[in-house]
Amino acid sequence: MITVIGAGKVGSAAAFDILRYKISDVVLIDANENLAKGEALDMMQAAPAIEFDGTIRGTSDYREMHDSELVIITAGIGRRPDTTRLDLMKTNAQIIRSIVKEVVKYAPESKIMVVTNPVDVMTYVAAQETGFRRCCLFGMGNILDSMRFRTYIANELNVSREDTRALVIGEHGDSMVPLVEYASVSGIPITNLLTNEQIEKIVHLTVSSGADVIKLKGSTVYAPGTVIAITADAILTGRNRVMSVSTCLNGEYGFSDVSIGVPVVIGKEGVEKIIELELSNQTRERFGKSVAALKEALAALSS
Repeated sequence: MITVIGAGKVGSAAAFDILRYKISDVVLIDANENLAKGEALDMMQAAPAIEFDGTIRGTSDYREMHDSELVIITAGIGRRPDTTRLDLMKTNAQIIRSIVKEVVKYAPESKIMVVTNPVDVMTYVAAQETGFRRCCLFGMGNILDSMRFRTYIANELNVSREDTRALVIGEHGDSMVPLVEYASVSGIPITNLLTNEQIEKIVHLTVSSGADVIKLKGSTVYAPGTVIAITADAILTGRNRVMSVSTCLNGEYGFSDVSIGVPVVIGKEGVEKIIELELSNQTRERFGKSVAALKEALAALSS
């Protein structure tokens, strides 16, 4: 079973995608019980069309998460067009601390996927609060950024998005690092297919893409919802997918005591393995700046 905490736009979209892909039964928890129950009822009424025969329950009772294999936390204050992800951290840190205490109490054997922004900071806060093993707690951020990177590569080349492969590491925010040197189309490096100017444009679009959606419609919904679902599928089915997630480093890439996006293998145990890539000097420098930005945010949070 999967528990989704937060029945807002992203949480509800994620819950529905989990049902639509027939990944698991879902418990949807929200402080607004009527909202959680209403969303669950709405989804259940779509169940015949999507051929889902499991259950979706809405509640405000954290006890309902017992026996969950995965708990997905989307609850928190959303990012507004005039704010950065880091502006949200103090309010959302309080929310995350209160929620993960309930997870420890009622689902101590679960894995936790943090979605609440700023996700790298919230992942670190959740790890400190729960004491969960590193493999069992991670943040969803760069997976979404990587999908956006793949989309813009495909658009620029007018090729199928399915044939693009790309990774983004670093903060899920303005200091993210799209890995140009590892991006490809059916195994062909994009550096062989695109000019430097085209690549710079794609990188810029990738970094600004979340903010671009927020400016236009107020929040991102469908892309994060889908990404959450495919990540949940990797855990529940043990598919060992290679994805970039926010995880607490312990010497990897030369850094510790920070949660930040890096490539990992996601499977039954959560973060099965951290993959350390050989980075160019320029990319390593950008990644270091991303680490520094997050450590500065953590210091501000504790001050």
